[in-house]
Amino acid sequence: MKNKKKFALLTIVFAVFTDMLIYGIIVPILPEYSATIGISQTQIGLIFSSYAVALFIATPILGTISDKYGRRAPMLLGTIGMVLSLILFIFTTNLWILILARIIQGGCAAITWTAGLAYLADSHPPEERGKAMGISLSGQAAGTLLGPVFGGWIFQLGSFEILFLFAICINLIDGVFRFLYVKDVTGSKTKNVLSSFGILKDRQLLIVTSIVVIGACIPTVLQPTLPLHLQNTLNTNPGAIGLLFAVPTLAYGLTTPILGIVSGRIGNMKTIIIGLILISVSLPLVVLPNSMLPQIAALALLGVSMGAVLVPCLAHLANISQSRGENSYGLTFAIYNTAYSIGMIIGPMLSSSLAEAVGVKLSYIFIGCVVLIYMIFISIILSRGILNNNNNIQKSQDSSS
Repeated sequence: MKNKKKFALLTIVFAVFTDMLIYGIIVPILPEYSATIGISQTQIGLIFSSYAVALFIATPILGTISDKYGRRAPMLLGTIGMVLSLILFIFTTNLWILILARIIQGGCAAITWTAGLAYLADSHPPEERGKAMGISLSGQAAGTLLGPVFGGWIFQLGSFEILFLFAICINLIDGVFRFLYVKDVTGSKTKNVLSSFGILKDRQLLIVTSIVVIGACIPTVLQPTLPLHLQNTLNTNPGAIGLLFAVPTLAYGLTTPILGIVSGRIGNMKTIIIGLILISVSLPLVVLPNSMLPQIAALALLGVSMGAVLVPCLAHLANISQSRGENSYGLTFAIYNTAYSIGMIIGPMLSSSLAEAVGVKLSYIFIGCVVLIYMIFISIILSRGILNNNNNIQKSQDSSS
């Protein structure tokens, strides 16, 4: 049984890693790629945005399908779809076919982030879910970091075709893992899919989902405003800015397994509260340093704080689903991904508009204060018993409301 859980975890970690690797592998070759196939930067942006749109739309649909028909079939179809999309990148220069390829990739990623995480919830008891989810998110960080690196290196050594063939090989290895180790767990299928949508009325789920939005906002808050700030204060070049942006991702990836263990011991909600406190402190700290070492330290702390919020959210959402007597984990993680997408949309808009109005430093301080106020709100409702901190599964008091 232990070996089965280990292989299940390894498979999902590699699946998440592969999705993020393939997503990022094309980033450093964009200038050359757009020039070679004769499309504009606007059209390149359209290709990339189609991935996000497909992910957003497909997530709830595929999550529900995995609850109805099991995890194995969608996961295997995801591998086939991803290979097909990469083949399209090799053999076509038509804009609309490339957009179709990216849409397929977004749909395949939705499978991993719903059926894949649901399979982890199926195969791990509540007290082990935090650790399992934390380890799976380390695969996300590794793929995010290594995708652009591999993309740049392989392209310099070979060509576009070799790069996409490399991506196909990685995806086929991922497919072998899925074929061998993803099995439909007994009792994991939902007989009445419509009844599982009742989870949307659960107050605990709505509160935790709002926390996911905040956690997803934070990294995207940095993207439109921090590069110029770093250039002005530390005189950093684009290469150095890229390395600094890798710091929170690296810190996030290295600490998520540890944070999963912590949440399993002290409770998911207590870990989330600690994470919100750390965000409220570390976000303003990011724009205060005038030298490189404090800047790196502040960014690393921010990466840890994001993990402290998002890792226990994943585990707690699965627990809420189980507490209602519904193993609709596919739909549950679809809700997580939808909330994450909303956070990614809000973050850049909020950050850039505030920075334009009051400056970068005051905007980060303001956002940090908002997070702190929300943390106080979460602490109050936790103390009143509206939220359950325990990882032990109990019937949700809100399921009947």
